[in-house]
Amino acid sequence: MIKILNRGYISVAPKTLFWAEAQKVTDNQIINTKNPEATIYLVEEDFWDDEVILKKHFKQIVLSEKRQVDTSGLMNLEAITFENIHDYFEIHLGNLVIDNEDKPLQVTKDDLSN
Repeated sequence: MIKILNRGYISVAPKTLFWAEAQKVTDNQIINTKNPEATIYLVEEDFWDDEVILKKHFKQIVLSEKRQVDTSGLMNLEAITFENIHDYFEIHLGNLVIDNEDKPLQVTKDDLSN
């Protein structure tokens, strides 16, 4: 049974410019930079203006993307602004989220204030 969730989404996949910034501070080989897997951020269900919803969640998204590749915390993201976020990330937004799984959602909280 499918379930329609009362959430919208922001899909975010890093672009080459983001990988270049990450590579400056990490010793790890960053994989799959040509076709990166997107991260899906669930947001309020009904929004009419993509830019407004993206602006609301922009800082959390950038911090989360950083933490996925930079465990040292040394990556400087000051160059990424709301105005140029599309240079660093491929972003898509939508209002329909469907859960095809019968299992309940498992929730883990993370403090992205670091």
